[in-house]
Amino acid sequence: MNRRHFLVRAALWGLGLVLGMTGYSRFVETRRVRFEERTIGISGLPPHLEGYTIGVLSDLHVGPTTPARWVRQVVEQLADRRPDLVVAVGDFIGGHEHVADANWCLEPVRGALAVLGNWDYYDRRIRRALTNVTLLNNRGVLAAEGLWVGGVDEPRLGRPNVRRALAGAPPDAVRILLCHEPDYADDLVGPEHNVALVIGGHSHGGQVCLPVIGPIFLPEGGSKYHTGLYRAAHCQVYTTRGVGTAHIPVRLFCPPEVTLLRLVRR
Repeated sequence: MNRRHFLVRAALWGLGLVLGMTGYSRFVETRRVRFEERTIGISGLPPHLEGYTIGVLSDLHVGPTTPARWVRQVVEQLADRRPDLVVAVGDFIGGHEHVADANWCLEPVRGALAVLGNWDYYDRRIRRALTNVTLLNNRGVLAAEGLWVGGVDEPRLGRPNVRRALAGAPPDAVRILLCHEPDYADDLVGPEHNVALVIGGHSHGGQVCLPVIGPIFLPEGGSKYHTGLYRAAHCQVYTTRGVGTAHIPVRLFCPPEVTLLRLVRR
């Protein structure tokens, strides 16, 4: 093989690799949802809550890049696993015309506790349209005996208020806070709030994570605590990679995620 033939073959091989990875990241990995099961140690967890399971949905982005029918199938798979509680931490829509579709997708987990994300904030209709979930906009509920779940408004675009989200929590209850943008746990949660865990999304895990390098793009509010479990100053933080995509409809080494958090005593 002469030098010219070698270069041509190398170029064709490289082009094929690029095209193959592009097709995989667009049409394959974006639909290979992974159900992550994580154990979260909670100090002072009541014995009857040992093993309590929370299903976490985030960043559905129902719309042009994430078809409603596929999202519905993913949500049904979560419902089939029968977690004790389902929470949804924002960015339900990927386009204004898909508000009703997002609510339809959540029907299998009717009654889930939820907060809005930044994409949702640009369409006020979604507050009325999301009838299949309970929106916790700076308020909370007693999800189970000894377990308080509060939710705060979208940190960058709204007016989050942790004090109001925790108002009414029994003094000895475990406190979990839903917040779309996880990095704001540092600003919002203080020692006086006694929050055990913040659950967030927003980052998509970066969508493209290269070996050694890691995520190549992380948004404001989701760059410090971008994937998985962290220890912040005054609480633990869990960030899910989310289900859908936004802006660029690709995922590479960063599959979609639905999370099952199992609470245990620490």
